[in-house]
Amino acid sequence: MVVRSQSVDLIVTDLVCRRTATQRDLSDMVASAAPGRVVVFGECGLEVGVRQAMAAGVHGYVPATSRPELVAAAFGLVAAGGIYFPQPSPPIEHSRGRSVAPQLSRRQHDVFQALRDGKSNKAIARELMISVATVKQHVQAILKLAGAHNRTEAAALLTRQVSATGLGPEPGE
Repeated sequence: MVVRSQSVDLIVTDLVCRRTATQRDLSDMVASAAPGRVVVFGECGLEVGVRQAMAAGVHGYVPATSRPELVAAAFGLVAAGGIYFPQPSPPIEHSRGRSVAPQLSRRQHDVFQALRDGKSNKAIARELMISVATVKQHVQAILKLAGAHNRTEAAALLTRQVSATGLGPEPGE
């Protein structure tokens, strides 16, 4: 970690998940940045990322999957002296027996279309011009909504639902 002798107003850092030194590193950064503010731009799951960031004493946590407008607003809020920690969504009931396709966001639907065509996360990211981390977040959300254990199961469940409701084209169209 680099400690500067100059004061800073805002430090934005990324959070590397599954690394034991992360929380200590963040705590050290907060201490050395004072009175400056520290925001984590994270790719961890929301609950894990928020929990780690709060425990380290940072002033905000912004998920890497956030819309650019939200990222800018959150950074501005923290720079102005506020704090920003998004609230985790309430648990979603698994979808067995109810339609999930209408619950997908437009981007999740795009990821789902590519997923059921058998594309890899990297190929989906290139096609949709988003990061692989964002694709992974969308895939996890789709799995959770579908109540599926893997990509294949989610694609099968949702394809049946899409076919039954007429939402979207069939694979290969």
